[in-house]
Amino acid sequence: MSDKEYKPFERKPLEDTAEYKARKEKWEREQDEVDTKDLSHRRFNVTLQPKAIVESFKKCVRKGELSQDTLTTCYRVVLQRLLADPDFSDEDFISLYSTIQSKAAEVYSRRAAKLRNGIK
Repeated sequence: MSDKEYKPFERKPLEDTAEYKARKEKWEREQDEVDTKDLSHRRFNVTLQPKAIVESFKKCVRKGELSQDTLTTCYRVVLQRLLADPDFSDEDFISLYSTIQSKAAEVYSRRAAKLRNGIK
C-alpha cells in the first residue's frame, strides 16, 4: 500500500472559489460605476418649506435643543418682523401680547410656588 493517508473529500469554502471571487469583483466594479454615474447628474439642493421649518423649530424647542440666547434672539427677530408688517393689526398684536403675558404669568406663578415650597 501507499504511505498516503486517506482523507475524505472536503469542498473549498465558497469564498475561496475562483468563480465566486470573479463574480464579486465584477459586481463591485459595476457598483462603483453606478455610484459615479449617479452622482454626476444629481443635485443635492433642498428647498425647505415654511411649514417644515416651523415644525422643526417647534420640535427643537420641545426637546430643549436650543439655548436660551438662541430662543431670545428668535423671539426678538420674529417680534420685530411682526411689528414691521403693516398688515399686522392692533388686535393681532394685542392677542399675541395677551397670550405671551398669560404664559409668562403661569411660569412666574410656578416658580414662585417652588420657591415658597422650598423655603418652608
